[in-house]
Amino acid sequence: MAILNQFLNNNPECGECELHAMRVHQPDHTGCNWSAEVDFPREEEDHLPTRLAAAKSIIVVMREQYNMLQ
Repeated sequence: MAILNQFLNNNPECGECELHAMRVHQPDHTGCNWSAEVDFPREEEDHLPTRLAAAKSIIVVMREQYNMLQ
């Protein structure tokens, strides 16, 4: 969780993205066993599509590389 949060905070394209929640679950079709939710509490509506796309791309890369220990 700390690694993902650091990547999101260090990417200016994510804006004021906050890691809202992470869930560990059975591996899905990608083989990954976790998912994440982000929130943008202080972003203007006009910027949300770009911010969300940037955060999603970071989460996808992280899901391809890491699984959570259970």
